[in-house]
Amino acid sequence: MQQFNVDDDIVALVWKLASPKPFENLTFNTALRRVFHEQLASAPKDGDFDDLEELLRQSTAPKKAPTPNPGDWVATVPELANRKGLSTWKAICSYLKIETAGDSARRKLKNWVKANRPSWPPVPDID
Repeated sequence: MQQFNVDDDIVALVWKLASPKPFENLTFNTALRRVFHEQLASAPKDGDFDDLEELLRQSTAPKKAPTPNPGDWVATVPELANRKGLSTWKAICSYLKIETAGDSARRKLKNWVKANRPSWPPVPDID
């Protein structure tokens, strides 16, 4: 989880906008959520976000496509199917002694299979 330094004047503004009741013990996160919720409720609706929870879900959604399951591919390769610990693309590359050099292990494996083991099933692409 990222942490941010927040200036005192911003904290004071959030606290003022959150309008806590006397003796209400709010965390900064709760106060900020309250401010966002009130701002979303009073803003004209453009159809993008109905509430704060929807906004938070969309802002934390994964940005890239999920990688295909390496275990499914390993199960289709007879030479690898019985090997333990090949549950990631990086582990498969390490076992086959393929240097990834910081590049995508799945992509390096795909190129290696095309060049060195054309009889193996192709490494799946990201959909």
